[in-house]
Amino acid sequence: MGRDRRRIRAVVVVALVACAPALAGFGETAESRNRRGNKLYRDGAFDDALTEYRSAQVLSPELPELSFNAGDALYRKGEFEDALREFERVAGASDSLLASGARYNAGNAYLNSGDLASALEAYKSALRRNPSDEDAKYNLELVTAMLEQQQQQGEDQQDQQQDQEQQDQESESEQEQQQDEEQQSDGKEGEQDEERQGEQDQEQEGSEGEEEEQQQQEEQQSESAMTEEEAERLLDAIQQAERELQAELRGAAAKKRVKVEKDW
Repeated sequence: MGRDRRRIRAVVVVALVACAPALAGFGETAESRNRRGNKLYRDGAFDDALTEYRSAQVLSPELPELSFNAGDALYRKGEFEDALREFERVAGASDSLLASGARYNAGNAYLNSGDLASALEAYKSALRRNPSDEDAKYNLELVTAMLEQQQQQGEDQQDQQQDQEQQDQESESEQEQQQDEEQQSDGKEGEQDEERQGEQDQEQEGSEGEEEEQQQQEEQQSESAMTEEEAERLLDAIQQAERELQAELRGAAAKKRVKVEKDW
């Protein structure tokens, strides 16, 4: 842009010169201290310049020009809050140009502090006191554009946040659906496993039942075989007993067949 349009107004000297008769006196005066402050300010010695302006304020605290100059020095030091307090003391000055300059500088202080809304109002106030202030018009347009951009960025961020939240919700919903499907799949697999296990158990039970039945049959057969053997042994025993009985009977009969002769 060629030059910095957001510039700080030059310190006011003319107004103090006009007031010189009222400030004249023996020794140091507010005017002399203000002059030294202005020179130090122009040399970039803002700390020393502020010291001179503060000394001048002690001597003539009613002069708004001294507050304006002190505000300028504080602004250059980067102490924007303190600078704003000095500029506010000048805002109601009867000198419209001085009041407009204080409001313009206050706008710059707000702008550097990041308070765009307050800067906007300060520039508007400066233009009300001095409508021909081109710098105030430029800065007003600049801050208006910055606020619009800030608002647009906020809306974009809000849209992005909403989109992100929607994506998160959709992702969460998909994850839940996937989890449900996996659970259902696991459930089906579990059921299938249970069915397979049940079939295996049934088969195993059937096999075990068959084995048990076969074993029972074998046992029954074994028992049956043993019974036949026992029956045979019993039959043999009976037959043997019969033979023994017959032998005994025959032996008894033979004894009975002993000839009994009566020899008469």
